[in-house]
Order: sequence, then structure tokens, then C-alpha cells
Amino acid sequence: MELGFRYFLNQLFFKKIIIINIIVFLLPLVLNTFLFLFNLKQVSLIDYFDLHPGIGDIIRSPWTLISYSFFHIDFFHIFWNMLILYVVCKHFLNFLTNKKLIEIYFYGALMGGLFFVISYNIFPVFKNAFSPLIGSSAAVYAVLIFACSYMPNTRVNLIFFDIKLKYLGLFYVLLSLIQIPFSNAGGNIAHLGGAFYGFYYAKNFNLSNSPFDFFIKLINNFKSKPKENRDNQKKIDNILDKISKSGYESLSKNEREFLFKNSNND
Repeated sequence: MELGFRYFLNQLFFKKIIIINIIVFLLPLVLNTFLFLFNLKQVSLIDYFDLHPGIGDIIRSPWTLISYSFFHIDFFHIFWNMLILYVVCKHFLNFLTNKKLIEIYFYGALMGGLFFVISYNIFPVFKNAFSPLIGSSAAVYAVLIFACSYMPNTRVNLIFFDIKLKYLGLFYVLLSLIQIPFSNAGGNIAHLGGAFYGFYYAKNFNLSNSPFDFFIKLINNFKSKPKENRDNQKKIDNILDKISKSGYESLSKNEREFLFKNSNND
């Protein structure tokens, strides 16, 4: 009963991220509708939250390194991003705590924004030519590539054939890479930034501490861990190694319950 309730909470959490994205997408549209009806000048809320690559712009509006990821160009832009996020979280990331999921998502958005800014400041092709960056694609790519990297041998059904997650992830990364010269260069570069963070997180993943929990690790070094905690951590590490090698579906029912119970203690 407790496991089912925790599963429900975990599923509810990532759905909140989707709902927030939808609300932010609709907000400018609803606002401009009312401005139109009262014959007032329409405004673009996105202009205050999209990401510009100029260093001066970043200094004046540092929040845009994250806020850009909540706005989308049109319905299909947000639809595909939220669909991928929903499928990946629902079917592959049930063992993650809410803390871990939000770290992957938001650090992925941040890394995508940094890739965008850095690229537009070092590559000559982008000199004096850019479009502001919006969209949650970098964050979604981080979640997707985390799943593909952490459970590379897990197979998924794509209607006509089965494919391992690692090949699906490689396809998405190559697709973004080869599309840079043709369309939406900034967006595709941001995708690669999110993908890079998802891959990095998967290779450095630990249920006790994230790659960015430096201060927590420092504090833990001065604390002695009870034997029970050490034994649990060892068992968790063995289960995670099994997932990485053979996929989440290779776990027994007891292993899944143990992992889920211990991964929700953060």
C-alpha cells in the first residue's frame, strides 16, 4: 500500500512540471486576448524571459538562463516536449526521487542555455545573427538521455520494431547535431547541452548524492554511517549496476520494491 502511494506521488510530481509548462504557455495568449478585447496594446511576456546570448544581456537578466525553458513557440513545440517528458518519466524513471528528477530537468535546462550562450559567442557563423532561445527541449533532452544512458540496454517498442534505449538516445543526439546548419541552430545546440548533462548525470549517478551535492558530501565525510545504512547503500549500488547492464525490467519484484522504497527517503 505504501509503495503504491509513493509511486502515485512520484508520478504526480513530473505531471506538475508538465502542468506548469502548459500554464506558462497559455498565460501570454490569454493576457493578449484580454488586451485585445479592451482595445489595449498587446505585450510580449516572452521578451522578459527568453534567453539572449549577449554577455551583457545575461548580466542584466540572469534568470533567463532558466526562465527561457518554460516558454514555447507554438502548440506543437510544447506538445512534443511534454509528450517525450511524460513517456520517459512514466515508464523509465520510477526509481528516481523528486529531488533527482528536478535536478536533471533544471540543470539540463541550465546546461542547454549555457551551450547556447557559449556557442553564439565563440563560433564566427553566429556573429550578429541570432534568435532568442525559448523552449523546454534542453531540459527534456536531459531527462531522455539520462534514461537512455542509465538504462542503455532496456528495450522499447516503436510499433514496428523494438530498439534499445541507447540507440534511441544516439538517434536524437545525432538528429540535433546534423540539423544545426539547416534550421533552429540555437535550439539544436541547446538540445546537445541538455543531452550532455543527462549523459553526465547518468554516468555519475548515485541515489545518495548528486554530482552537485558537494557540500552534502563534505558534511557526510565527518559523520559515521550506521552499518544498516552502509548495507542498504551496497545493495542499492548492486541493483543500480544491474539496471545499467541489463535494464530496469531485469529486476525482480523485491529488488524494485527495495530500490523504490530507499530512493524516496530524500
